[in-house]
Amino acid sequence: MEESDLKKTGLEIYSYYWVFPIFILFLTINFFVPLIKIPSLDIGLMISVVTFLFGFLISISFSMILSRVSILKESLAVETGRFVSLFLMAKNLGKKFEEKIAERIDQYTIRTMRNYSDYSVGREEFYGIYEDVKDMELKTELQKQISASFFYVLGELESVREKLEYLTGGKLMPAMKASNYALGFILVALLFLNRGEPFTNALFVILSTVIIFILFIIEDYEDLRIGDYANNISNSEQLFDIIGRERYYPKFLLKRVSLEKEKTYRIGIYDRKLGKEEIVKLKYSPGFDFKIEKVLDKFKKKKEKLENSETVT
Repeated sequence: MEESDLKKTGLEIYSYYWVFPIFILFLTINFFVPLIKIPSLDIGLMISVVTFLFGFLISISFSMILSRVSILKESLAVETGRFVSLFLMAKNLGKKFEEKIAERIDQYTIRTMRNYSDYSVGREEFYGIYEDVKDMELKTELQKQISASFFYVLGELESVREKLEYLTGGKLMPAMKASNYALGFILVALLFLNRGEPFTNALFVILSTVIIFILFIIEDYEDLRIGDYANNISNSEQLFDIIGRERYYPKFLLKRVSLEKEKTYRIGIYDRKLGKEEIVKLKYSPGFDFKIEKVLDKFKKKKEKLENSETVT
């Protein structure tokens, strides 16, 4: 690993950002697409019925998602507290055991930060803690008591980790998501057919944009892309500080964190071609641009070398 300077750049792109170009699209449709009238349809009644159904399903979807997010935040805090307890107890059970537990926590945290929507990636490191207990020092009565507490906290942590694995992998039922989209697009179509007066024209543009915004914001919440996972970042930072390791961030999370001047960080850069992540140490200097490009150039050279070797063989 090598050290270089880095500076945060770029913007976080969420699904609901598409609302802005969609708003322009609806404005364009409103002004340039001719009116369409279907005399046999009671548009007002249909808008009322579809609005009721859409609102009902959307409220259920939001309730399910926000409940999941709330439990997720609470579980992340409990998980962090249990890991801190394990490490502090390990410090009294021998230097070798302490280092192994620190390494397990470090690798577990790195994996779950990198794949924050799939907590199952941390199983190997977590269950590896049970393999490391053979290195415990149990020379005194106090150490024996601490070891008993260690196993008790580890058992509690296991149930919390299983809950996190379930919560991060949870999604809305496909039927409910399909119903949300179907009713949303039907409502947009009805608002389009209801145009004619300046007021109904404005309703079409504004309400259609809001409907699309609601659908996109649900997607962002479901994929854990909105602020809730800042909790996971801050909890992970706490763990890295406690075990005495440089803070780790996957490259895609750099936009969400505040970096301190002249502090060294571990940055994970994943290469899809090579199918692996390379972690490099980078020093943050606000007065300079990112030097991550240098690392990316090295990745490109590795790719070319790999491709050339495959061609030769």
